[in-house]
Amino acid sequence: MATKRYKRSEGYILFDVLLAIFLYSLGFTVLYGLTEEAIFETHQVSSLIEGANLAQSIMDQLAAHSWRDNIASQACIPGGVVQGSEGVFHWFIRSDWADMPQLLKISVEVHWAERGNEGRYQLESLYEVE
Repeated sequence: MATKRYKRSEGYILFDVLLAIFLYSLGFTVLYGLTEEAIFETHQVSSLIEGANLAQSIMDQLAAHSWRDNIASQACIPGGVVQGSEGVFHWFIRSDWADMPQLLKISVEVHWAERGNEGRYQLESLYEVE
């Protein structure tokens, strides 16, 4: 009689092991999918931060010089667009006179593409031009 009980429990142990392996595999598959999505989101955020830093850097370079010098060197053209690229980023500087005289509205727009998704960041400011 002892041998019959032993054989019955053998089947349950095998079933328990197979169930555990199945659940482990299912959990691993879900975690892998979440990890892959998290890595993609991290790359998107990283590109956004780089684009924002580039826009701020361009705006800082413009603000560091007098606006007459910027206009003379065509770093910004009131009523026009200056463009360039840096790595995967393509930027545009749009400037125009605001409603009030002596105020120049500057817009720095940065574009990039990553894995088929297009990213965009825009920074605007008003500057007094003497």
